[in-house]
Amino acid sequence: MQVILTPKFRSMLKKLGKTYRKVNDDVETLIAELETGERPGVLLQGVGGREVYKVRLPNTSARIGKSGGFRVHYHVGAENVSLFLIWSKSQVDDLPLALTLQVLEEEVFD
Repeated sequence: MQVILTPKFRSMLKKLGKTYRKVNDDVETLIAELETGERPGVLLQGVGGREVYKVRLPNTSARIGKSGGFRVHYHVGAENVSLFLIWSKSQVDDLPLALTLQVLEEEVFD
């Protein structure tokens, strides 16, 4: 399965990289799992019947576990997996579902 990083995801990842130097390594671990067909995380409800997951990643830069780490939303399509949102749990508790839906419509085409 091919993993795609949307422009929004890349932008958010770049901003996080300024504070957390190892965030790219943390995301690479997730990408490797997704490429093998694994579906870590929790399936989100209320996203129009799409297969969208929210997964917790540890923040190895800050040496805190998954509870204070990163959150990623990704969409599973027929041909690929699209990572479209990432944020630090220590900076933002949770993103509104409306934002998830908006970015999903704008960034994910599968």
